Amino acid sequence: MGSTAYDSSSSALSDSPAAHGQGNAAAAAALVSCAGVAFTVTEGNEVAEVVGGGAARVLGSESFLDAGTGLRRHFVDVQGGNEAMLFFVSVNEDQRRIVDIRRFS
Repeated sequence: MGSTAYDSSSSALSDSPAAHGQGNAAAAAALVSCAGVAFTVTEGNEVAEVVGGGAARVLGSESFLDAGTGLRRHFVDVQGGNEAMLFFVSVNEDQRRIVDIRRFS
């Protein structure tokens, strides 16, 4: 028990149509959904959850810069309806966009 499982439904999102969403938060950066949670990147390159009405709520995260790829990797906790979810979100800070999301449970 307590093991971490990879949700294989997530994938690289660089060319995904889902990465080009609409809404208030999308004016600055694309919206990307994973496991029913919509994410975006703020102007300060923070990961945010897009909630009702398109408002972005910055999520606290632990992050590190992957020098090999130039991506900032964030570990983000989100409280779902029935469970807490942990996501690994990769952000291209130069382009201010999410390039990959993986859900762990």
